[in-house]
Parts: sequence; structure tokens; C-alpha cells
Amino acid sequence: MKIRLAADLQSDSIVDGLGIRTVIWTQGCIHNCFGCHNPETHDMSGGVLVDIEELKKDIKSLSEESG
Repeated sequence: MKIRLAADLQSDSIVDGLGIRTVIWTQGCIHNCFGCHNPETHDMSGGVLVDIEELKKDIKSLSEESG
């Protein structure tokens, strides 16, 4: 199975919750919310398709590096 990502994993966010977080920027949204902070991620065909198993491995390796 694949997921469409708008950007690479961000492993050092300090604005998306308490502590340091890893952020997965997904691509494709039909809601068009007023004041959206990321309207460039709305295009359903933008970004890049990534295999979910590969994404899981990337996240796990980040966890292993920090812990």
C-alpha cells in the first residue's frame, strides 16, 4: 500500500506538539478549510507516492537513532 507525501519526514519539529516530534506531511485534501496553513498540500496528485512499509522503516530508524 502507498501513501502520498508532500515532503520528506521532518524529524525535529518543536511546533507540532510537546517535545520534539517527527511529522509526516501528507498530500491531498478536499476540505479547503479557511485559513489552512498548508494549501500547497491540497492537490490530490501532487507530492510523491511512498510505500507505507518503507515509511514505517524510516520512522523506526529515526526512533533507533534517538533512543
